Amino acid sequence: MANSTRDRSRTSGRRSSSGRSSRSSSRSRQSDGRARSRQQRNATQGGTSHSRRGTLTRPDTGYTLHSRRVRRDGVSSLSALLKPRVLLLVLIVLVVVIVMGIGISSCVRRSNEAATTANEASKPKNEQDDRVAVGVSAAMTSRFTEALDQGNLLAQIAENADQYDDERLLELALTEPDAIAFVANYPTSDKSSRPYDGTVKRGEVPLLYDWDSHWGSVTYGDGPVAVTGSGPTTLAMAYMGLTGKTDNTPTEIAQQASKSNYTDSESGSKKELFSKLATTLGLNSDQLDISGDTLLYTLGDNTVVAVELKDSTLTDNAHWALVVNANSDGSVTLYDPTSSVVSARTWNPGTIADSSDAFYSITISDEALEKLENSSSSSSNSSSSSSSSSSSRSKRSSSTTDETEEDETKTEEETY
Repeated sequence: MANSTRDRSRTSGRRSSSGRSSRSSSRSRQSDGRARSRQQRNATQGGTSHSRRGTLTRPDTGYTLHSRRVRRDGVSSLSALLKPRVLLLVLIVLVVVIVMGIGISSCVRRSNEAATTANEASKPKNEQDDRVAVGVSAAMTSRFTEALDQGNLLAQIAENADQYDDERLLELALTEPDAIAFVANYPTSDKSSRPYDGTVKRGEVPLLYDWDSHWGSVTYGDGPVAVTGSGPTTLAMAYMGLTGKTDNTPTEIAQQASKSNYTDSESGSKKELFSKLATTLGLNSDQLDISGDTLLYTLGDNTVVAVELKDSTLTDNAHWALVVNANSDGSVTLYDPTSSVVSARTWNPGTIADSSDAFYSITISDEALEKLENSSSSSSNSSSSSSSSSSSRSKRSSSTTDETEEDETKTEEETY
């Protein structure tokens, strides 16, 4: 009984186990079927994605990627562009475009230039100088002309600055507008002097400058008179004003001073130029105490005073100048051969004294004065004789003319 019961239990257990096994096998088959169905669908719609745990399906995006085909198409397009014929064609197109651009811009520029020229031609011009606007006065136009010409010459000097051995000439052009023309012509000048063609009158001192083309290029000391010749120019002004003669210009005085070794590296000339050389020209020269009162007391009565000016006072460099007269307001007139600015104004005598290292009064000697007066008398007598002779000839001619007219009248009356 007990055995049959155990047998039934075993039988029942085997049946139960067999049932479970069958159900498990059935589920496994169903699961495999579903998996195969999903794989088929994924293969149809978008493919699969593999992960560490197995095969994963990807959602269908609706797009199909052809990476290999795109890469092959890009390489193919680049190869086509690199073909010689294509490159040549591109190059030709670029050249044509550039040439057309240049041609168009050139045409536009010529058109603009033609229009500008036409406009300028139609504008009224200043007859005196077409660089100056119409309506400007003649005096102002002249000033503009001078300034514009100086500007052109200054540009010429700058362009040829390497042709000047003495840099002081370049400084002269930059600081003294009146010297620009001389400096511009200096490189091509023959470095010789020309006779002075100005007129002078005894008792009137002429204002002369070192850079005058008559003597500016002549060598004196360590350079041309234009930058070293204040001493000879000062003495020449005194000589011309006191004698009324022009036979001793800065050229002649510079040559005599060079032979006597009166040149100097500071002011250009030593004091001996005035204390010694002046006497050979028929002048008297005396050294004076340096003061404003002495200056005022000495000036006048055909007396002038040469002054040696210190550097960095009235101008940057030491040089010689000439005080020509005292004025009614207590000032003095200074003729500075190195500066038109200094010469254009009057000065306090004390300022001149404070700026000077030496004073020399200069007058004409008695012998020279006597010769001048005798020469003047001779010229006057000669002129009077010539005038009297001319008057006598005129009277004789008039008398002859009257006699001829009387004869002609008598003849006419007889004929009548």
